[in-house]
Amino acid sequence: MDTSIGHEKLYGYQEGLKFISWSHAALAEIEYSAIVLDHWNRAADSVVENIANGNSRRSRSDRNRYFNMAIGSALECAACLDICHCKKMLSNRQLHIGKEIMKSVVNMTIKLRDSQSDYIREKPEEYVSGPYFSHEKLDAYKVALELIVWFDTLLEISPISTGYAKRLDKSTTSLVLNIAEGNGRFSDAEQIRFLDIAQNSAIRTGVCLDILSIKFGANVDKGKNILARAVPLILGLRNRLDD
Repeated sequence: MDTSIGHEKLYGYQEGLKFISWSHAALAEIEYSAIVLDHWNRAADSVVENIANGNSRRSRSDRNRYFNMAIGSALECAACLDICHCKKMLSNRQLHIGKEIMKSVVNMTIKLRDSQSDYIREKPEEYVSGPYFSHEKLDAYKVALELIVWFDTLLEISPISTGYAKRLDKSTTSLVLNIAEGNGRFSDAEQIRFLDIAQNSAIRTGVCLDILSIKFGANVDKGKNILARAVPLILGLRNRLDD
């Protein structure tokens, strides 16, 4: 007898579980501590929870609200993989495998969101593959990842306290993740909200770098230069949405 619940038959949900299984194994091999690892773990869980909730809703608006959140969490997962790759926590092969799985989840969930029917039973062959994710083409995203790489270099050469290192890790990670997730939202208001969070994260990063320079004599010039490139790009994305 088939005892599965409706959402368990969804290919997107099954792929989401596949990503959780793969993530669990990948995370177990990472010996370092970083804010992004917690984001990765929580976002992966959020994907499947929101797909399940979306499939259980009768109204299209309710269903799509959950599917949009699932897509946002999936994009956050993809950005987490990029950050971990920049930090040399993931190999090129691991990055490719993780993104391939998450690409399937995003494609499936977009189809679920766009469907007119109340309950969805999609088939894998209905969907086509494309490039990974559109946020990866954004200059703002690329520059934000440069900041991740520079930050890890800073930790290797400067005597920074654990508290400030965690603070900077949190703000730089938030900068990357919010650019990615915001770009996947389907309303201008939602995109603006995430870009505003990214901008605030950039500002916190800049303030923290100034403090590190004063308290620890850290050379933060390169980090400040990267931020000086990132902030106008974020504001440019936001201004286009305002127009």
